[in-house]
Amino acid sequence: MTTSFEQGVPTGTIIQGKWHKREYRVERLLGEGANGKVYLVRKGTQSFALKIGFDTADDQSEVNALKALSKSGTSFKHYLLDVDDFHYQGRDLPFCVMRYVKGQTLSDFVMHRGEDWIYLIGMNLLRKLVELHGQGYIFGDLKAENMLVSGYGDVELIDFGGVTPAGRSVKQFTEVYDRGYWGGGSRSADEGYDLFAFAILLIGGTDRAAMRKQGLKQLLPQNRTVETLLDMLQENRHLSHVQTVLRKALLGQYGSSREALADWRRQSYPRPALASRVVRGSWLKLCFAASLLLFGFTVYLFWPFP
Repeated sequence: MTTSFEQGVPTGTIIQGKWHKREYRVERLLGEGANGKVYLVRKGTQSFALKIGFDTADDQSEVNALKALSKSGTSFKHYLLDVDDFHYQGRDLPFCVMRYVKGQTLSDFVMHRGEDWIYLIGMNLLRKLVELHGQGYIFGDLKAENMLVSGYGDVELIDFGGVTPAGRSVKQFTEVYDRGYWGGGSRSADEGYDLFAFAILLIGGTDRAAMRKQGLKQLLPQNRTVETLLDMLQENRHLSHVQTVLRKALLGQYGSSREALADWRRQSYPRPALASRVVRGSWLKLCFAASLLLFGFTVYLFWPFP
């Protein structure tokens, strides 16, 4: 039997917090996962992401992690904005309000901007992981759907339902990105777990055709090996300049995400096409402005004023 909440909250619904009395108007459903639904909501002229949890215990675990991260001096600061309950069709439902993040999936961003952006995107994602790991947490459910890319390869992580304190068992994961699924290690929440998923995310985000061709979700257990992933990485021309880093991530050869980030920065990489155009355009404008100034100065010096 489907509950009223599983059917969702209609557009236009006003969600009022039971305790803080803040009101949010539901605009549309942004997405849903194993432990809740996320809506785009408005409060006055501002937009936020509001997540309604399915399970109180899971919801509290996620909220606790977000509270700690929101108080940190990292880019996650002030990510969590409100936590409350609201009464809906005879039930009290827990919700939390977070920053609303705009962006594209990795594969869509690369498809529209070009494969040269992979270096910047990968570096920015590793920076996020370094910050998260530095606070004692593992993301756990790192996958394409839980990451958005915008601007100059800027990266934001979304859906913190899988965030787990380091040293515990990962509480939420997606099989294709899971180290245990590939026989590459345990499901213990350590930095290598996120780095393994990071490598698969980049492989899949730059070569979706290969991921579909391999049918990774349908592989028999005896064929789920790290060697399969290494073969895909070897054949992925988009990742040739960072292949060494991703190989080490798949083989669990990094002691920390900070190590992986340092290696990533040392790789030579092609300049993103957009950046090249911006740089060239800026120099052309500068040279043109300089020539105008020089011309004006020359006229001033030699023009026969009366």
